[in-house]
Amino acid sequence: MGRPSIKAERTAEILNAYEQCVARFGIEGATLERVASQAGLARALIRHNVGNRDALFDALVERFFDVSEQRVVDLIAALPERDRAPVLIDILFDVRHGNDTHVLVAEALIAAAADRPALAKRMKNWIDDFVSAIAAVLRHSYPDAAQGRVTAVATGVTGIYFNVDSLAMLGGMTDLRRNSKEAALLLVCTLED
Repeated sequence: MGRPSIKAERTAEILNAYEQCVARFGIEGATLERVASQAGLARALIRHNVGNRDALFDALVERFFDVSEQRVVDLIAALPERDRAPVLIDILFDVRHGNDTHVLVAEALIAAAADRPALAKRMKNWIDDFVSAIAAVLRHSYPDAAQGRVTAVATGVTGIYFNVDSLAMLGGMTDLRRNSKEAALLLVCTLED
């Protein structure tokens, strides 16, 4: 009987290291040497388990979208049946639910999308899907609100949320987070009219 393959485990380690490097140095700065150092592996093992930089980038993109989708599914599943909208806002703007690495990888992918039309399309769909998920929660909480207003408010909440998350790594953004949460709640309250 042969030894069990550790390729899946090794690939996960490499992708974790690559995410950390992308978060710190961006796509271009996340060299195979840096990834190997972060993972504590020889560069040859990265090539053996994942492939070249293009393959590594492609794996990161797929992982990013898989993780993002699961995070939204988990977020929606965590909401109560009643008062979903305010709980959603609480979760979105609670620093305990953030993931700095994921945010920085998202920002790096958005920057990389400028030269990659297929990635740009996927990133746009990613944002559209997030807005749609927020809109679905708002429609549940405010069933009488006009569809256009619900979409506009969901878009506004998304913009506020992404702005705060993108600035969180600066540190000391407690006031910005608190005030942004309040702005999002005020925006949601316009659906009561």
